[in-house]
Amino acid sequence: MTSQLADAVLEGAASTGGECREIFLRDLSLKDCRGCRGCQKTTACVVRNDDIGKLEEAVSWADAIVFATPTHWGNLSGYMLRAIERLFGYLIVERRSGFPIPQHASGKKAVIVTACSTAWPWNWVFNQSRAVKGRFAEICRYSKMPIVRTLVLPGTFDLDTVPDKYLKKARQAGARLV
Repeated sequence: MTSQLADAVLEGAASTGGECREIFLRDLSLKDCRGCRGCQKTTACVVRNDDIGKLEEAVSWADAIVFATPTHWGNLSGYMLRAIERLFGYLIVERRSGFPIPQHASGKKAVIVTACSTAWPWNWVFNQSRAVKGRFAEICRYSKMPIVRTLVLPGTFDLDTVPDKYLKKARQAGARLV
């Protein structure tokens, strides 16, 4: 369901002249972050024997980024979490005091997309979708990416397809990216 919503966002962007590229994190070879903090000196991950360069290139190329992940136990998917951790120094450089210094994504628009099996309002009450929204809000705030729209589809456990009203909202969000 998350992919269907993300596709609708891209359709909306394309309908207003946007050029879109889609990356499926599950198709990339990404190692876990080692926590070496080398990225804080180079503003890019220093581990280069996997596909991190493809993600960095995509961030550089893009005017906007659609972050799409299912909600898993109130968190981002493992694929998304690994990608965000590896992009740490590419997105921000920390300082001893004060806010981090935004790097390569500063000024790029963002849309957040997540789908959660927990039904409304429990997905919010039990901090499922709300936690995912909060994590992306923090990432976007510190890397200076304004969030155009956050799309949350609750209750996917009982759904076979994404309801039209959510697809419409997703297309509208995509159109606002261009």
